[in-house]
Amino acid sequence: MLIIIVVILAIASFILALVSMKDFHIPPEIAKILTMKKIRGTIVFFKDKVEHYSSSSSSSSI
Repeated sequence: MLIIIVVILAIASFILALVSMKDFHIPPEIAKILTMKKIRGTIVFFKDKVEHYSSSSSSSSI
């Protein structure tokens, strides 16, 4: 019973926190970082080294 009350209070406080952030704006520096081009690819860990293979340079044939 106590766990249910704690969960309900946590959900209610989370909803209230989201509602109160309507006037919050992301600073331009943070927005720029979030919209930068994402690095995509695969990181392969070998025994003696780590390799990064870019998804743009990889071919579709195996």
